[in-house]
Amino acid sequence: MRLLRTLIMGGVLLLPGLLLTLLVWYSAGQPMSGFWMYAICNGIPLLSVGLGLFFGWKTGEAYAVQMES
Repeated sequence: MRLLRTLIMGGVLLLPGLLLTLLVWYSAGQPMSGFWMYAICNGIPLLSVGLGLFFGWKTGEAYAVQMES
C-alpha cells in the first residue's frame, strides 16, 4: 500500500507541475531553445514528481507492512 500511495502522489503532482511549468515558461518570454527552455520544461515537472514521490513515501509510514520477528 505504501508503494501504491507513493506512486499515486507522484502522478497526481504531475498536473500542478505542468501547470506551473506553463506559467513560468510563458512569463519567461516563451524561450524556444537554449538552456532555460530545457531547465523550465524538464526541471519543474521532474521536481514536482520527485517531491510527490518523496512526500508520499515519507508520509506513508502508517500504510507500511510491519514484519513480525
